[in-house]
Amino acid sequence: MKKFHIKGPVSLRRLIGNLLTQRRIISILAVAAGLLPATGAYGTVIDFTPLNPPADNTGYGGTGSFAGGTSPGGADALYRTIDTLPAGTGVFDPFLTYQHKGVEEGYNSSQGGSGQGFLDTKRVDKWNHDLHVGELLVVPGPDGKGSYYAFELDANETGTGNINRLLSIDDIRIYTSPTDTAGGPGGVGNNASRLNELGTLQYAQNATLGVTANWVLIDSSRSEGGSTSGSGSSDMILYVPTSLFDDAGKTDFVYFYTINGIHDPSNDGPSSSVAGAQSNAFEEWRALNAPLVPDGGSTLLLMGSALTALGFCAGRRGFADHA
Repeated sequence: MKKFHIKGPVSLRRLIGNLLTQRRIISILAVAAGLLPATGAYGTVIDFTPLNPPADNTGYGGTGSFAGGTSPGGADALYRTIDTLPAGTGVFDPFLTYQHKGVEEGYNSSQGGSGQGFLDTKRVDKWNHDLHVGELLVVPGPDGKGSYYAFELDANETGTGNINRLLSIDDIRIYTSPTDTAGGPGGVGNNASRLNELGTLQYAQNATLGVTANWVLIDSSRSEGGSTSGSGSSDMILYVPTSLFDDAGKTDFVYFYTINGIHDPSNDGPSSSVAGAQSNAFEEWRALNAPLVPDGGSTLLLMGSALTALGFCAGRRGFADHA
């Protein structure tokens, strides 16, 4: 049984309401029991939803990173917003796709069956598949300095009403392993309590599995504005220092796990309360394969070989205020 210890500026009533939308009913009891002594405590939230975000794009009142509570070296990982246009699956080329109403989680693997993968992952193995360290190209940080691996999120919320376009990113954990530890006999599979058996933990947003004190809040409609779905552009990018992967080989598997919706729920996808409900609004992650160069208030994505740069600009647009 997995337990989530949740700390942050969110009401107990709202949080329990969010949790009741997920299918893992047994876990709710453990979460509720752990909530009571922690409701007066506050974790760290990087909030990318205000109407007038800071010019440096680091989130409301924050630095775009978590100073503590991460895995060793994790305080150097950087979170930023981004508007890659267009972002749909055909051009976004995700390695991780997942979907569920309420709380959703998953990690990438080519295993898990045709279409449905482990946990809430979908579209195996075309858009949810194995990834290796050697496939991650080194990119500069948002200030043009440093050496990072970058992972970009395209969150596709329903956009029905002001609240539904928001989504919390409650934990990210990146593991490497010289062998496939996800599928097959003895593999982690659907057992979320065994995630740390995926391999060597290279980065964790929350150092302890099941803790979600460090979380990010995004507006999946920020490019379009207003109460729209988030399918038109990407939303967030995570820069992880390459130095954290120094002990990993180029052929090692990379397992990227994330859980969303604990502090602000996902509003797309099948729900346990609505039999047969379906939606094509998946959350998707891709590994960047070209350097990002900051362009003032805009983001320039250079794609192609070392000799040919094909790019496009996606300007930062106004944020719609949320209820």
